[in-house]
Amino acid sequence: MERLVQQLYKELEARELNKFHPACYLTDEWGCPSLEPVIGIPFYLANPDLALLEKEMNDLEDTREIMMYLRHEAGHAFNYAYKLYRTPEWKQLFGSFRRPYRDHYRPVPFSRDFVRHLAGWYAQKHPDEDFAETFAVWLTPRSNWRKKYRGWKAMAKLRYMDRIARQLRNAEPVRRRGLTDITVDEIETTVGEFYRQPTEEHPVLDLASDADLRDIFNARKRNKKARPAQDISTGLLGGPTA
Repeated sequence: MERLVQQLYKELEARELNKFHPACYLTDEWGCPSLEPVIGIPFYLANPDLALLEKEMNDLEDTREIMMYLRHEAGHAFNYAYKLYRTPEWKQLFGSFRRPYRDHYRPVPFSRDFVRHLAGWYAQKHPDEDFAETFAVWLTPRSNWRKKYRGWKAMAKLRYMDRIARQLRNAEPVRRRGLTDITVDEIETTVGEFYRQPTEEHPVLDLASDADLRDIFNARKRNKKARPAQDISTGLLGGPTA
């Protein structure tokens, strides 16, 4: 994990965010405490034995997924560090930060008003998540966001992110240090109790990202060997699909 956290810091430096260096700490799940510019990382990722247990009990994040989460949480931390959510332009682009935060939400599949980073069209969950996802796409090396999101309404958010980062690259954060919530030193739950806790199934359809498989198999027209997805699904399922 230390290597991956250092990779995150190098990516921030490559984007010339010279004064933004969010602290990371171990806790029970991914996240940023509300309005706190710090990044919480699940404790099991810091120990090989616990990581193996997590892999047996649930789905263990691989390196690619860990970096996706780190970039997303860094987006929250950046928002909180500079209090961007208070500015009129942020509210105009992303919406009201005060909007109720709900775990259950109904996304509009394949909407081009939002970037696509974490699975489940997560940017549609809340304006704060929309910004964090936009930050993550902008930060990801070789994401090619200018080409990938050309013609999308989400491009306005990405251009804002690119511009505001240049404006703040040498600016001290309004909130330089944040407060953690529960740390591993404060967790009283045992490992056995932690893995006996019931988990709630995610309510959102979880399709693969990569711009959701390029809007579900939208092959380039000049590729004469490309087959329509309908033909493939018909062959697999033995008949036409809805």
